[in-house]
Amino acid sequence: MKAPSFISRLFGGAAGGATRSATPRAAYFHGEKNRFTFGWNPTLRDRQADVQASWEKAAARAISAIQNSGFMTGIVEVSSGAVVGAGLRMASRPDADSLGWKPEYAAKWSRKVESRFRAWAKKPMACDAAGQMTFGQQQQAAYASYMAYGEILGLLPMIKRRNTRSLTKVLLLPPTRLVNSTDMTSAMVQGVRVDEWGMPVGYRLRKRAPDGGWKEVDYAAADADGRPNIIHIKDPAIATTRGISPFAPVLKVHRQVDQYMDANLTSALIQTIFAATVRTNISGPAAFDGLITQNEKGGPDLAGFAASKGEWYDGASIDLSQHGRIAHLFPGDELEFTEAKQPGQQLDHFLGWLHREIARGAGVTYENATGDYRGATYSSVRMAGAIEWLTVMRRRNNIIVPFCDAVFEWWLDEEIATGRIEFPGGYEKFLELKEFAVRATWTGPAKPQADDFKTARAYQVRKEMQATTLAEIAEEYGNDWDDDARQRAAENALHDELGLPRPWAPSDILQVDGGQEVALKDAGNDGSGEKKDGKRPEPKRSGPRNPAEKDPADATDPEKELQAEDPELELQMEAG
Repeated sequence: MKAPSFISRLFGGAAGGATRSATPRAAYFHGEKNRFTFGWNPTLRDRQADVQASWEKAAARAISAIQNSGFMTGIVEVSSGAVVGAGLRMASRPDADSLGWKPEYAAKWSRKVESRFRAWAKKPMACDAAGQMTFGQQQQAAYASYMAYGEILGLLPMIKRRNTRSLTKVLLLPPTRLVNSTDMTSAMVQGVRVDEWGMPVGYRLRKRAPDGGWKEVDYAAADADGRPNIIHIKDPAIATTRGISPFAPVLKVHRQVDQYMDANLTSALIQTIFAATVRTNISGPAAFDGLITQNEKGGPDLAGFAASKGEWYDGASIDLSQHGRIAHLFPGDELEFTEAKQPGQQLDHFLGWLHREIARGAGVTYENATGDYRGATYSSVRMAGAIEWLTVMRRRNNIIVPFCDAVFEWWLDEEIATGRIEFPGGYEKFLELKEFAVRATWTGPAKPQADDFKTARAYQVRKEMQATTLAEIAEEYGNDWDDDARQRAAENALHDELGLPRPWAPSDILQVDGGQEVALKDAGNDGSGEKKDGKRPEPKRSGPRNPAEKDPADATDPEKELQAEDPELELQMEAG
């Protein structure tokens, strides 16, 4: 018989060329023999199918939790305050090199754009189609919609109004207006029509009909000029058209917390109510002998016993509302008070872990979500804040900044098209170089700090190491470095006008023009103090001698030691 080859032996082949399946010796989940995962068999499908099956329930439950729980409402407020605050601040940053502009012109053009946009954003009648919110408030409302529904939905209509020059408006809509239906024959997935690559090309929205009902209306994603009709923003995900509330993974835990707290509250309320019971020590029929009579059948007369006991308490009632009163009980009876059992320290510990899971899923720290800083240290708070800040920046850049960018881009498009903001080369040139002209940064609230002084010292050290920039430091504090620099210059100019010391005067001579040459001259390092023969002159001394330069022999004579330290004493001794 032919010996098996190395390959057949390696892959479990039998002798003679016959093959047999190898018995697995190791596998994930212990070959499905693990009793903890044996019944855990979820269906594997695309995320889009999961979102479609759970979107309505997740949104309804998340809204119910936010509206009926102060804890969940607080989480939304804390997260919105960190991500959006009062509204992100726009700073225009056109690419001067790609536009062929000089830096001075780019800075001047940016200041005009920022000034006009901020004026537009502060007027509800100018920026809001409903005329109720400023652009900063719209950002807050949009983020609240994201927390509840997992997405932002809005329109970009052009509306002409009295006393407003800009036509661009923003109309936020609840995502429930987006029809949650799927028709694969028309490439419609949860109300979003996509092309062969998955890019949204149309939306189907529910709109109020004149008769008070609802009708479905199809909108193109953009008009013929490329201007978007719909703003639809969600968390980035593969092959999905809709988002889902970030509270979805922790809604079950929130429900458990509610039930757990209700049960403990009921127990605590029962603690305030006591029950008084009368217990008898008589047990068994034999104990009735001598206490009650026998009936005709020979058994104990329980009815007669109960009647006798009732007659006893008719004359000796137990009234717990009377203080200092002695009750006489029936022979063999005892009065007992029954109280409900209340949980001990495990309540706080167990509830803390449930709250930690909710806070973690919501993207905030346990301390910020609950306001409970017991046991927290500076290091733990700083580390938790640093980790939370990563979530804040991710949500800001993925959710709010795209919303702001879309609005700013088409507001600027209208401003340049109407000539209210000039653009070298005109509107056609702007359309050609649009991606370089609409660049902007959005600054939000500053990163919270556990110790502001230590943080400031850290930024100072990083700046001295040239490991950071003023722009980065200003952004960490929620400011724009260009605005800060211009404000400092304006404050210096005002102090010069009023004859006051400059508040932002240089603290180092090297910070002013020509300071390096002055510093070298003052230090004598420019060679001007040398003699012609190349030797440096002896420095002139004034005042008492340096104690470190005294003659070592003087240190052994206390009198000379005093003379060296006090010149007046030395003169007095010489005069004596």
